[in-house]
Amino acid sequence: MAAHSHRALRFIAAFKLIKALSLIIVAIAAFGLVQWRHVEALADWIMQLRLYQGHHYAVALVDKLLGLGPRNFIAIGAVACIYACVFLVEGWGLWREKRWAEYLTVIVTASLIPFEVWEIFQHFTWLKIFALVVNVAIVWYLIHVLREK
Repeated sequence: MAAHSHRALRFIAAFKLIKALSLIIVAIAAFGLVQWRHVEALADWIMQLRLYQGHHYAVALVDKLLGLGPRNFIAIGAVACIYACVFLVEGWGLWREKRWAEYLTVIVTASLIPFEVWEIFQHFTWLKIFALVVNVAIVWYLIHVLREK
């Protein structure tokens, strides 16, 4: 494989590892919010931010937080942990240029694309469009790499 391909695989691996780290942070936060007093403290903190005044997104976030119960936070934390593990395995394998990691990444990333499209139609944001484009590009690139080998 050419040096260019190695760099692209490393970039994808780093992207997967960053996603894993982000999900670990989400899991830690979700598990921390199992106790209601932490939810109230976070809601109070958000309401004191200047960002909160006049921004319906911040108001909606606080309302959503207050509407979630401990079971929801446990579920969010558990799902975040599972996906973080998958992304860690993908990232590590791609960094080490393992063929199985290329297959795993194609399968996992491609399987999530329909959910991303559905989510875009439910709640459109440009960030979701960007994430979809990046994931489609990753799948396309890895299929191209696997066909070359």
